[in-house]
Amino acid sequence: MTEGDPKHMPRPATFTRPDGRLLHFYGPFSGEPVWPPESTGHEVAFSHRRWHPVRREWVIYSAHRQTRTYKPSADTCPFCPMTPDGEIPVKDFSIAVFDNRFSSFQKNPPKPLPIPGLDLPVEKAAGNCEVIIYSADHRASMATLPQERRELLVQVWGDRVRALMEMPSVQAVMPFENRGEEAGVTLHHPHGQIYAFSYLPPIIETMAQSFREGCDLSKLAELKQYTIDETAGAAALVPPFARFPYEVWIVPRRFRARPADLNAGEVSDWARLLASVANRYDRFFGRMCPYVMIVYAAPRGMEEFFPFHIQFYPLLRAPQKLKFIAGCELGAGSFLVDILPETAAQSLRNIEGVP
Repeated sequence: MTEGDPKHMPRPATFTRPDGRLLHFYGPFSGEPVWPPESTGHEVAFSHRRWHPVRREWVIYSAHRQTRTYKPSADTCPFCPMTPDGEIPVKDFSIAVFDNRFSSFQKNPPKPLPIPGLDLPVEKAAGNCEVIIYSADHRASMATLPQERRELLVQVWGDRVRALMEMPSVQAVMPFENRGEEAGVTLHHPHGQIYAFSYLPPIIETMAQSFREGCDLSKLAELKQYTIDETAGAAALVPPFARFPYEVWIVPRRFRARPADLNAGEVSDWARLLASVANRYDRFFGRMCPYVMIVYAAPRGMEEFFPFHIQFYPLLRAPQKLKFIAGCELGAGSFLVDILPETAAQSLRNIEGVP
């Protein structure tokens, strides 16, 4: 079923910060961490989740996140090396992963109290939230990272999904990246996040049902009209059912449940397509394109039918025109798209100079 080689999976150098959070360095880094005095601790707060009886989904409440870092200057960026009270206590590194200081989930939260006067299910927000920093370079991006670094990134996704799935409570792990202020980014250093859920979120649950019933993403890779770039192991394409203008998916040619299942050639393929998509967006729109990138991996018990794949949602429909979620989309869940998928695919496919 899988061809990933566990012996070749990257293994991090792991440290425990003075406040108890874990810090992992993947690839070369400079020396032993020097912990700043300011990092001796932070307020421990717990989230909880409440059941939404109308939408039939869980809502996470994390009041402590209101105080998280908001648009710091470049010289005070907490993701740059050796910033006072920052997250990176070394001079240089390749990829860093650490427990989010302002996590929406906690590894061992207490059971929340019921809400007085309401018969509303309330549960622990168990799980974990990690931050993954792609580079020590504050100005880097998915479009500019070297191929070797993107390959390491794909492998790190695989290792973190594996590690987080070892937590007994975790049911699904989802890496993602918000790029650009239009996507809600408050820290401009190149980074993503990894959420580990103790329940199956509704979108992932719906996807799982589709895959269980036979939906096969590899068939999309055969649709040349929608393909914008391809390799031996994967294809980048505009899905013929796209909900966003210029939406792009990277899909496998052969089934792989999680990124750790990729062989060396497939890791290289996926890494190249990540740069291809990000560069096409920037060149097509003539500016840094804000997007949300979501990395889907098989939830617990679904390794036989849920495929690893990546979805990009650009938040532009033209160079200076944002794609907003309108009332029909937010209120009814019916998306309105101004660009035909066939036209979007042709436009992105024809971009020149993409590595």
